[in-house]
Amino acid sequence: MKNKSVLKAFGIMLFITFILTWVVPSSIIGDGVTIGKIAPTGWADIFTSLEVVAQYFLKPAIFVLFVGMFYGVANKSGALKGLVDYLVAKFKKRKALFVIVTVLFYSLVTALTGIYFQMFMFIPLSIAVLIGLKYNKVQSILATVGASTIGLLAEISNSMIKAMASTNDNPYLWIKVPLLVVLVALTILYILKVSQKKDEKKEDSIMFVPQARDAKKKVNVKGLSLAIVLCLTFVVFVLGLTPWSNADVFSKAYTAIKNVKLVNFNVFDAILGKFEVFGSWTYNSIYPTIGLGILVLSLSTHLSLGELFESAIEGAKKVMSLAILTALMSLIVIFSLNSGFVGTILNSIAKNGNVALAAIGSIVGAPFMTEETYALQYLMSTLFYSVNKQELLSLYGLIIQTTYNTVMLIAPSSILLMIGLAYVEEGYCKWVKYIWKFVLAVFVATLISITVATLI
Repeated sequence: MKNKSVLKAFGIMLFITFILTWVVPSSIIGDGVTIGKIAPTGWADIFTSLEVVAQYFLKPAIFVLFVGMFYGVANKSGALKGLVDYLVAKFKKRKALFVIVTVLFYSLVTALTGIYFQMFMFIPLSIAVLIGLKYNKVQSILATVGASTIGLLAEISNSMIKAMASTNDNPYLWIKVPLLVVLVALTILYILKVSQKKDEKKEDSIMFVPQARDAKKKVNVKGLSLAIVLCLTFVVFVLGLTPWSNADVFSKAYTAIKNVKLVNFNVFDAILGKFEVFGSWTYNSIYPTIGLGILVLSLSTHLSLGELFESAIEGAKKVMSLAILTALMSLIVIFSLNSGFVGTILNSIAKNGNVALAAIGSIVGAPFMTEETYALQYLMSTLFYSVNKQELLSLYGLIIQTTYNTVMLIAPSSILLMIGLAYVEEGYCKWVKYIWKFVLAVFVATLISITVATLI
């Protein structure tokens, strides 16, 4: 990986986590929080953790490889350059409009569906267009990765919080909607008003620089096929990954399709294989979806079989470092959960039930939870057993959801942020220098929201 700054930031975060396992006592959660002995991460434990990574944390990394293969084919065919050039020409005199559309797309999709890391499928295209419109790398990351994080921060209906709080209601909807509106507007204004110098020599160093079709016979690819494939992929992602409150219609349709027979042969069942029902998709259904998109794109742009395999492999090679980073970053949460030191810290800060202290504890614990799922499960459980008040679970969910994702805008344990910076080959320190004022403003808005939710 060329981006040594990102690797260094991740390495420092992992080292801090490792040291804390040697310093802070462990905690056992269940019928209260019991503080135990220090459970340090030893030499052999590091390699055991790598085995855990291989067993349980490789799927997001494989997803990154599939995204790389997709854009490798899109670039080889010339479709990526065709679509990027078209969008740049259309928005050349309306650059601000494209920023607004981009921020709204990433923030609203995540806020309404909960789809977050999988939005990386569309980020390389958006970044290429933003750079083509003369925005710099950090602005492009904020408009895509940052906007998705904002959407997760103010996610309208968080199924994990509902499940843990044992409620079918949508708690604090009246807080989340205005918070989302304010933060989306703030994101757009920050990108448009807080400028950074653009380094023309470095702005073309993203992993997939749009290139013209390289063929003996000139082929003019306009990018329409790529646009259609991405739009269809997006629709399928939304249908498959959104945790619908009632997915019966999808289950019935799925069963009906799988049972279609042709001379006593379940033709669609054989062709489709074991796709999951919409609303309950995992990466197992995402891979074949992207694979189908790659196949359709190659056929529509007249790539030969050799060109298809060559470009897919080349694309996977380009993002290999991102995939490895995605997998290795899970070591932070593995070390943290194995040691149990995060629960000890959170319990010591928030055990008296004070909402402000719960927010502080969540902020302190957030960097050690690399995914929101772990943050909600572990931090909510710790707060519940520390305070033992069932009626506060929904409020704790709001606190953790908002504070955790505020931290993820800047933390070196934020996987999507780190692979985004690595993708555009931008330094982590430059990102911090650019984003800290924005994070501070988001933090203030988050604290106001928590205060209002507590008082009303």
